[in-house]
Amino acid sequence: MNDLWIIECRNPDGTLNFEGPQPEDVFGFGAIRGMTDDAMAKIVYARRPDAILHGSEIANWPSYINLGWKARRKTW
Repeated sequence: MNDLWIIECRNPDGTLNFEGPQPEDVFGFGAIRGMTDDAMAKIVYARRPDAILHGSEIANWPSYINLGWKARRKTW
């Protein structure tokens, strides 16, 4: 099974935030259905070439585009 990641928009208290731009606006439906770390890195790098895309920080990569966005492994 491939390691897939979903991207969510969360408030500082951890609740989902449905206001403003959503991850799927930038990452497409892969943000909801799941995407590989490589696919996510290509999108982040295209928008933020200064992003440091270290493998141990995959969950934080989307925050280079929007501070409220985080990735987590798709477990289903």
